[in-house]
Amino acid sequence: MSRRMSCREFAPIAKGIEAAEKKRSEKWLAGRLDLLPSHWANLVRREHKRRGGLTVPDANRYVLAVTASAAGRLSLAASDEDLRKAAKEAAADASAIGGVVCAVGVVKSRALLEGLCGRWGVLPPDGGGDMPAIRRMLCPRWWLRRLRRAHGRRCETAAITAGVVKRGLWPYASQDAVEMRLAQRRRNARSIEAAYVICDASGESLSLAEVVAGSIANPEVKRAELMVRVKGCDAIASENGDACEFWTVTAPSEYHAMKMAGPVAVPNPAYTDKTPRDGQIYLSKLYARARAAWHRRGLAVFGLRTVEPHHDGCPHWHMIVYGPAEDLRLARYLMKRYALREKGWEDGAAEHRFKWLPAKAGTKGAAYAAKYVSKNIDGKGLEGDIDPEGQKKISASVKRVDAWASKWSIRQFQFFGCPAISGWRVLRRMRGPIAIVGSMLERARSAADDSDFAGYWRAALAGGFSLIYRAADRVTAYGDEAAARIVGIAEGARRALLPEKVWRIEWAGASAKGGFGVPRSCVNNCTGHDFAALAVANL
Repeated sequence: MSRRMSCREFAPIAKGIEAAEKKRSEKWLAGRLDLLPSHWANLVRREHKRRGGLTVPDANRYVLAVTASAAGRLSLAASDEDLRKAAKEAAADASAIGGVVCAVGVVKSRALLEGLCGRWGVLPPDGGGDMPAIRRMLCPRWWLRRLRRAHGRRCETAAITAGVVKRGLWPYASQDAVEMRLAQRRRNARSIEAAYVICDASGESLSLAEVVAGSIANPEVKRAELMVRVKGCDAIASENGDACEFWTVTAPSEYHAMKMAGPVAVPNPAYTDKTPRDGQIYLSKLYARARAAWHRRGLAVFGLRTVEPHHDGCPHWHMIVYGPAEDLRLARYLMKRYALREKGWEDGAAEHRFKWLPAKAGTKGAAYAAKYVSKNIDGKGLEGDIDPEGQKKISASVKRVDAWASKWSIRQFQFFGCPAISGWRVLRRMRGPIAIVGSMLERARSAADDSDFAGYWRAALAGGFSLIYRAADRVTAYGDEAAARIVGIAEGARRALLPEKVWRIEWAGASAKGGFGVPRSCVNNCTGHDFAALAVANL
């Protein structure tokens, strides 16, 4: 019969078991933290310790939640060089699968390649023909773009869950997101500086950097254009005797990872792992319902909406709204009703979901917009001011806001109820009179040339302009039809066409394009703003 072990005899065995368990737990924690970017792995370690450490289940669940986004073939700590290697590996895997096209057919091959996208954690190509989609999934550059986007969003999701994106630490976006955005801008600048746009027919050669500097890709040009349009809205509102109001719309509590407890940001228990992208989609749907309701009632409202992040990355909208006083009152009522439709009963909803204030006598929307436009583009004129949301100088916050908008693909500025900007930009590219003096088309061109958006607006309404498109006579590098191009503008039978030349972009070697063997020359029939968009799209 075996003898029962005494407590004194069992004590060293228990200590050994405890030490082994502690070592195993520490190894588990280290393994989970190794999945995170180095910038904030230590912050997560400290928060885990503050919550009680390895012996507290809630603290361990916090680490699991933070690192849940790390599931997949790429660690959250992967560098851009790792992503480049992964893109080449994914393209090689795709090429191996693509080799069976003849055997299993195009449709099944596309399905197999889309399965590969799922394993790498990226979205497959949207719609389009089967062969163009397959060609995209065989391209290393396509994989690199998709991997950068997917990996960046996974990292930001984990950072928000970890609570490191907040006031007092990293407002709006994680430090990794900011540094990745700055690195992207440096890559773009190097490539653009070394490239030229060339017209073989005329022998013209322009520096691509100069072309981009004159387009809305330049923050100064973008800010100036936005302010010209807001001033045009002010002028039209003054002519019509319209009122002006300022609205702020915010998402429900479940979209906010943090909440303020006095001056300190603390985790929000109502948060449900919604990303800033989810918050933007929610606000866009809310706005679409309100716009539809305005349209059904024939309300004449117009203005500008800007999107800004809260300190924890959740977006909110600031809106400058113009219109007849009665229309504006009803539009405001409808917007508030839709804003409170989802969980309008929760604490603080009535106070924070929808706010508004009327413009003071003599105050115009441009004065209100100037601050929001500047602080979300380049901080011009606000360098020494403190950002009330992030509690940092606006000059420092601009970089973080830019990284946030880029990471989540959020359009920061959008006008509504105003003439589309495309016609304005076409007319600004015209040189000299384009129609009979006194015609609406010539009045619009002259107003656009003088940066008079209100004058362009009046002429556009009276003239009923339409843009002239020409179907593309080429295909993209992936084999699908290129988008139709704007080649002019028309007022009834009166037409004004842009001067058309065939240009090509000459890049300075494959190294400027990421080393993926991209063609050094890119041909396109375009000028001005089109070149800036084409250049950035090819980087």
